[in-house]
Amino acid sequence: MSHASIEPPVDNAGPWIVALDGVPRARISQDVASVLKELDGEKDAGQIALTLGAPWTASDVGSVVERVAPTGIFDAGSRRNAPRRVQFRAPLTVQLTLFDPSSVLLALHPVVTFLLRRGSLALLAISLLGGLLVVSSTGTDIVRLFSSPLPLATYLGVAAAMFASTLLHELGHGLALSYFGGKPRRIGIMLFYLSPAFFCDVTDGWRLASRKQRVMVALAGPLVHVGLGSLALCGQAFMATSPLKDGLLLYGVLCYTVAVLNLFPFIKLDGYVALMSALDIPHLRRMSLAAAEEIVGRFALGTTVKVPRPGFLALFGLASFAAGIFFVVVGFQRLVPVFLQFGMAGHAAVALLIGLLAILAVKGIVRFFRTAAANGSTLWRRTLALLLGVGLTSAVLATVPVSSVQAAGYSLEAGQLSIVFPKDSKLPSIEAGDRVSLQAQGTVVHTELGLATVGSLPPSEANAPLESIAPVTLPGITVPVIAYDAEIRAAHADLPAHGRAEVTSNVRTTLGEYLWNAVTSSPLWPGNAGKENR
Repeated sequence: MSHASIEPPVDNAGPWIVALDGVPRARISQDVASVLKELDGEKDAGQIALTLGAPWTASDVGSVVERVAPTGIFDAGSRRNAPRRVQFRAPLTVQLTLFDPSSVLLALHPVVTFLLRRGSLALLAISLLGGLLVVSSTGTDIVRLFSSPLPLATYLGVAAAMFASTLLHELGHGLALSYFGGKPRRIGIMLFYLSPAFFCDVTDGWRLASRKQRVMVALAGPLVHVGLGSLALCGQAFMATSPLKDGLLLYGVLCYTVAVLNLFPFIKLDGYVALMSALDIPHLRRMSLAAAEEIVGRFALGTTVKVPRPGFLALFGLASFAAGIFFVVVGFQRLVPVFLQFGMAGHAAVALLIGLLAILAVKGIVRFFRTAAANGSTLWRRTLALLLGVGLTSAVLATVPVSSVQAAGYSLEAGQLSIVFPKDSKLPSIEAGDRVSLQAQGTVVHTELGLATVGSLPPSEANAPLESIAPVTLPGITVPVIAYDAEIRAAHADLPAHGRAEVTSNVRTTLGEYLWNAVTSSPLWPGNAGKENR
C-alpha cells in the first residue's frame, strides 16, 4: 500500500490521518496507525500482533484491517499514483491544480502574526462597522448600480478586483491552515456546479486537534472578502461622485455578497466546512444524504434501517439535495446561453453537459433503488414507485404550460419604439401582438419600466447603442441589430431611451413540446447541420 500514507497529527492531541495519494480518507487513533505501519504485504496478522506485543492479537489486527478497508487504501497496486492535475469531486466539481502553495504560505506567516495584533484587529473591526454603515445608508446608490448600465472601465476594474479577491480568499484558507501547522496541498481553478472559481485544498486541516482552528481555517476565506469589501466601502465614502466611487461601492457590496454566499452550509462551500468542523463530523454531507435516502426509502419503498441516524442528519441531507439541484440549475442557466453563441461547438458542449447530468441522475436513481433492495424493499414497491415517477414526469411534460420568453433590448427614438436583437444572433420567433416588458438595463436588477406589444411590420436591420443589448455605456458606440417595431401600452414618464426588453410569446405550449422544439432546432439534430442561424 505504498500509494497510501499514515499522516501524523499536527500536535500530540490531534488525530492520525489515513491518506490516499495525499488525499485524507479517514481519521484513526495512534493504535490503529501502529498496526497500519506494520502492513508490508509479507507479514500475516499473527506476525504483526507479535511485533506489536501485548495486548495485540491476530484477531485485533484483522479487525483493524476490516475497519480501514472501505477507505480504499488496499485497493490499488504497489506503485504510488502521481497526483492528478485534473480531478473530479462529487457531485459536480472539476478541479485543475496549478501549484503547491505550501512554501509561499509558509513565508507569509508574519502577515498573520501582524493581523492578529490587537491594533490590527481593532482597525479591521472599525472597517467592518464602517462598511456596514455605508451599506445601510446608501441603499439608493446600491440599487442604482445594480439596475443601470455602467461604464466599461468600471466593469473591467471591478472584475479584475474580484478575480484578485477570489485568489486572496483561497490563499486566506491556505495561510490559516499553514499558520496552525497544517499543509495546504494544492491551489488551482475549478468548475463548481458549472461556475468557475478558485480552490485551495485544505483537507489536511483534519490533522488539527482543535475544532476552533479548523473552523477558523474554513472562515478565513470569507473574512478576506469581508475585510477587502469593508476597506473599499469605507474608502469610497470619502470620495466625490465619480465612476471610481461607483466601482468601489459595487466592489464592496459584491465582496459582502460573496462572503455571505460562502457561508451557505448546504453545499460544499466554506460554511459547510465550518459546520462540519464545529460538529467534528467528517463527510457530513455524504452522511446526511444517506440519512435522507433512508427516510425517503422507508416511506416510499418500505425499507428498514438497522441503525437509525440522528434526525437532524436527514433534514440536513434533504436541504443539501435541494440546494445542489438549485445551484446546478442556476449554473446551467448562466452557462448555456454563453455556449450556444459558439455555433456547432457550443451546442456540442451543451449536449455533452446535458449527457453528463443525465448520467449522474441515472446513477443516483439506480444506487437509490439498489440500496432500497438491500434494505428489504419488495420488488412490487420498487416497481410501483418507478412507474409512479415515470407517470408523474410524463404528466408534467404533457400538461405544464409554458410560454417562450426571450431577452432582447429596446430603443426609443423620436417616439418610435423598436425591439432589438444582436444581428449575429439566431433570429427569434416573434409574432405580432407578443407582449413586451420594458426594463432597466442593469447587471442584476431589471426593474419593469413599461409595457408594449410587437407590431406587424417585418423586421429590419439597424444600428442601436450598445446599452440597448448590454448593461454597458460606451457613448457613441452602436452595434448592428435586427429591429422589430413595437407600440408602447404603458410606461413611466422617465422611461430611458434605451434598455432591456423581455418578449413573451402569446403562443403557449406544453413543457414537453417546448423541450422537443429546443432539441430539434439544434444544429446537432440530423438534417440541421450547415443551416444558417436565421
